[in-house]
Amino acid sequence: MEVKKKVRMDEESSPLPPPTQEKDKKIRDKGKKNNIVETPAEPLEPVLHGSTAIGSVSLAVAKAGAELQQIPLYHHIAALKSCQDQDRFHIPVSLVTLICCGRTSPGKLNLLEEVILVPKPGQGVKQIVTTTLKLQKEMMRIMMATKAGAVQAIECDRGAPAVSFERPEQPLDLITEACSNLQLQLGTDAHLALNCAAHKLLDRSKGKYEVAAGVLKSPDELVDLYQTLLHKHPAVVTLIDPFRGEDKEQWQKLSNAVGNKCSLLSEVTNVSQLPAGGKRHILKLVNETTISDLIRIASHPGSVMLGVTESEPCSDASLSDLAVGLGLDYIKLGGLHGAERMTKYNRLISLEEELAQRGILANKDKDSPPFPGAVLHSGDTPV
Repeated sequence: MEVKKKVRMDEESSPLPPPTQEKDKKIRDKGKKNNIVETPAEPLEPVLHGSTAIGSVSLAVAKAGAELQQIPLYHHIAALKSCQDQDRFHIPVSLVTLICCGRTSPGKLNLLEEVILVPKPGQGVKQIVTTTLKLQKEMMRIMMATKAGAVQAIECDRGAPAVSFERPEQPLDLITEACSNLQLQLGTDAHLALNCAAHKLLDRSKGKYEVAAGVLKSPDELVDLYQTLLHKHPAVVTLIDPFRGEDKEQWQKLSNAVGNKCSLLSEVTNVSQLPAGGKRHILKLVNETTISDLIRIASHPGSVMLGVTESEPCSDASLSDLAVGLGLDYIKLGGLHGAERMTKYNRLISLEEELAQRGILANKDKDSPPFPGAVLHSGDTPV
């Protein structure tokens, strides 16, 4: 009797098989998941084995050529570009990262990886650095004076503070207020550029961009967001990577909407990758990039050159010489924190003083529009 009772208790405690309807529902749900069409990933760029040394060797050869001729590196680069001696040089305008609001920042906002100060042409490097430091100090003072009382900020790998924000207009409103307090007329004395880095924000399963934590926007909705942002903040004159390269229709749509009021830049490793709506491009200066590549592409209209990744800092200051020798109008070195970046800024200051002492410094037109020509940008240089 005890054995039979135990068997019955075991039967009663065993779980019942799932109903047929519930099983069918699971099968249907599984089928739906399998039918989701994910947005295809961007094609990987082919890399030859051993090619990462090409850029380093090319730069070393250029340095050796300058040493043999006993001339500065920038003078040698200029001679290679024009095939003749150049008697005057100008210092490219420094584009400085003011603040970071990308995915690595402590806040919910993902869209604005960098908010960049575009100084008015004609200012010296020292003046630009001083103005930027004052502006960042005033921004921090404003944030500390808010109701929150404390500011959650960290230093990002681009050499600028990464601050907590929830909406894309918040950092722009902060900068506008800080400029007003310092009597710096935003839109006249200085402009802004936004590095959106949208290709890093795509949720491929949904085909949408995660502009903030939990906030998804379709490519067309992102066009509307940019138009609203530019309408409210006309001092923004450049958007960098507002979409991924495959969203060609949205590139063109935004280009048609903003006209000549705002430049659209795309980060590429060669000019053939430029989206149809991109007015200018950023050439990513990777380790495979040679001096010959720089000279050829710097002659291309609207060239903007970018260094290798910010996560691999280098203290080499050759990038400043390359920008001067190539005759570029702008150079982007990131923020003002970190020895590897300040080495480049200090080299620009030294070049400016040297050219002025020798009487061969060409002054840029103070009334020239922002982003009229090429830009060199790097968080690193191949060595």
